Amino acid sequence: MIMEPATDCELHSFPVPDETPATRLDAFIALLLPDISRSRIAELINEGFVTVNRHVVRKAKRLRGGELITVSIPPSPVSPVEPMDMCLTILYEDESLAILDKPAGLVVHPGSSTTGPTLVNGLLHRFPGIDSIGHPKRPGIVHRLDKDTSGCLIIAKTEKMRQRLIGLFSHRLVHKEYYTIVKGVPAQEQFSIDMEIGRSLKDRKKMSVRTAEGKEAITHASLVEQFGTLASALAVRIITGRTHQIRVHMAYAGLPVLGDGIYGKAARELSLLCGAARQMLHARKISFLHPDTRRELVVVSPLPDDIQHVTAALKAMSQT
Repeated sequence: MIMEPATDCELHSFPVPDETPATRLDAFIALLLPDISRSRIAELINEGFVTVNRHVVRKAKRLRGGELITVSIPPSPVSPVEPMDMCLTILYEDESLAILDKPAGLVVHPGSSTTGPTLVNGLLHRFPGIDSIGHPKRPGIVHRLDKDTSGCLIIAKTEKMRQRLIGLFSHRLVHKEYYTIVKGVPAQEQFSIDMEIGRSLKDRKKMSVRTAEGKEAITHASLVEQFGTLASALAVRIITGRTHQIRVHMAYAGLPVLGDGIYGKAARELSLLCGAARQMLHARKISFLHPDTRRELVVVSPLPDDIQHVTAALKAMSQT
């Protein structure tokens, strides 16, 4: 059956190189569109949103080379996010932006696999009118922190400020410093990691330096405190902002973040012993030139109780 793409869809067209070895259609699309999950790709094929030479086909179809693949991605229905009263800690606020102290365990915004309240629910209650700023499911959001990462998070309160902050981030003019606790001790007190990060070749849900589609990722770290030979506290600055960048780079350097269940498996035993129940990663400081005042704004988030408890446990362990 010949299909024409819907006009309201996001369109992607890919010619299959003549020399391509026999490859399943769904696997080929996964390589070209890494941000789309395999299950979503299967749905698009089954629902007729993927064509080969304008014909609807099965996901198991083998490509031989010379075909034209068209992927039509329909817009996702946007369900309203309800305001919810949350206890939000505000580190800084003015008329156009706010900087929050995000707690660990709270997802920033709704996603395809998100269940339960997110920070956005609390933002809609705390800042009435923010729902018109940016994407309906991410109002006011200009950057994000992982669910189990705590610390400084900037929120735009006006569309003008949102655009300005996006510009600052894109030009790397927002400076972020993280505090993290890792297993082991770095060979040097200051070190840098410059390794591209992309989807793992073995597990598409994970990020890795071993990838076929990496993007530039630069991390600078310095030693803050050493707990014998067991562990270290580091101050980490990221020049780029790749997904899971610090966790991936620290694991690559042989310094896995304590409490990290995905990339820190080598630190699992020590994490249990010192009580690291989540990844020991905290966005401690953020600084940038405020677009309105043209003055440098520096905001610091205090270390949360759980990180302080882990450092105390590590000190005690290193002294025995």
